[in-house]
Amino acid sequence: MRRSRRGVALILVLWLVVVLTTISAGVVRAARTSSAIAANARAGVIARAAAESGIEALVAAIEDSLASLADAGDRQEWLNALAAGSGRDSVTLGDGRFAVTVVDVSARLDVNAASESALRTFFAQFTDPAEAAAIARAIRARIDSGTSLRDGAAFRPLTVTPIRSLDELHVARLVPDRILERAAPYLTVDGDGVINQRTASDTVLVAATGELRDEPSRLLLISRGWVWGHPLTCEIQAVYAISGNRLVFSHWRERSL
Repeated sequence: MRRSRRGVALILVLWLVVVLTTISAGVVRAARTSSAIAANARAGVIARAAAESGIEALVAAIEDSLASLADAGDRQEWLNALAAGSGRDSVTLGDGRFAVTVVDVSARLDVNAASESALRTFFAQFTDPAEAAAIARAIRARIDSGTSLRDGAAFRPLTVTPIRSLDELHVARLVPDRILERAAPYLTVDGDGVINQRTASDTVLVAATGELRDEPSRLLLISRGWVWGHPLTCEIQAVYAISGNRLVFSHWRERSL
C-alpha cells in the first residue's frame, strides 16, 4: 500500500516538474519576446530621430553653401554638382547613425506635370508607339479623374488626383513592370514641371515640354537612420523648392526598411 502511494506521489512530482518546466519556458519566451519588442521599438524611435536629424543637417548645410555663393555661375555649378556628389558617409548621432542623399528632381520628367503627349513621347523610348500611347492615356486618366462640366453659367473645375509615388504606377497597373523598371530612373512625382537642362538626360529632354532652366528648382533630400547592429532602418524623403538661398519645404514621406 505504501509503495503504491509512493508511486502515485512520484508520478505527481514528475508531472509537477513537467508543468513547472513548461511554465518556466513560456515565461522565458514571453520575456524574450517582450525584450525583442522593446528593442525594436527603441531602435525605431532612434532610427527615425536620426533620419530626421539627417534632413535638418542637410538643409542647413545646403542653405549655408548657397548663402556663401555670390556668383550666379558658381551657384549653378554647385547646385548641378550637388546630386552627383551626394553619396556621403554615415554620421554617428548618439546610438543612431544617418546617411543622406540628394536627388535633382528637375533632372527627371514629372509624371503629374507632364501632358499626355509628353508621356507618350517619353514611353515611346521604351516600347512601341501604340503601347506608349495607352500608358500615357492611362496615367492622365488616373490623374485627371474628373471631367470639366458646365454648372449653370460656370464650369466645374477638373478633379486632379496626383500620383504620390512611382510605386502607384506599378500598383495601379498603369505601366507594365518591364517598362517601369527601365523608365523609373528618369521619372519623378516630386517635380513642378521645370526641367534642368544642364543635368537632365536626353531621355528626359526629348519629352520635356515645360520650362527649361540651368539649375534645379527642387531637390529631393533622402535620409536613412538606423541603430548600429540593428536591421531596422527608417527612410525619410523630403522635397524642397529652391527659393534664393533658402529651401522651402514642399512635402514629406517616410517608410521603414
